[in-house]
Amino acid sequence: MKLADTSNQAEHVVSHEDGWAVKAEGAEQPTKVYDNKQDAINRAKEIAQNKGTSAVIHTKEGSIQNQYNYSD
Repeated sequence: MKLADTSNQAEHVVSHEDGWAVKAEGAEQPTKVYDNKQDAINRAKEIAQNKGTSAVIHTKEGSIQNQYNYSD
């Protein structure tokens, strides 16, 4: 596996200046930014399910609020 391979890295939902961002672990830029946190959570869970990884939901302060694991 190459170091640049991000296929098994978690999707994170983090606070963003424009709302809530879905961001792949290690990525510079968010995948998408949502106004609504639940929309961001739903998208992160969808991506994580497709990739067989996990979705990590953070509070506004940055601590982990919840985690959904979809790995085999």
